[in-house]
Amino acid sequence: MPSVTRSITLDAPLEEVWDAITDEALLREWFAPDVAFEAREGGEVECRYEDGEVRRGEVSLVEEAERLAFTWTRDGHAESRVELIVDAVADGARLTVVETASSPLPPRAAAGWSLRLESLRRCLASLAYA
Repeated sequence: MPSVTRSITLDAPLEEVWDAITDEALLREWFAPDVAFEAREGGEVECRYEDGEVRRGEVSLVEEAERLAFTWTRDGHAESRVELIVDAVADGARLTVVETASSPLPPRAAAGWSLRLESLRRCLASLAYA
């Protein structure tokens, strides 16, 4: 199955990274400008992006402060599964994102995750200085 994997090491405690991937207000800061996200199994996922793209799905797995997974789709494309894995490391936390689809992911998927993860880094840095 086609997949994209991206990881980033963040200068933030694991708990802050977990909050950033599960809290709607924080998700709006780095993931998408308009987010509905229920961080529970069976919870709703809806993301609206600047370019008008909308992705909808459902949370399929929550392992508190460790792993979060959801499926989502956008019009005209196959569903994909996104897994977010948080690990404590020496000076913070590492977040790994794996998106897997049954058909090829668009070429911009890898670049999109890289951009989002850098936005997360900036979001967490701004929280540290708030």
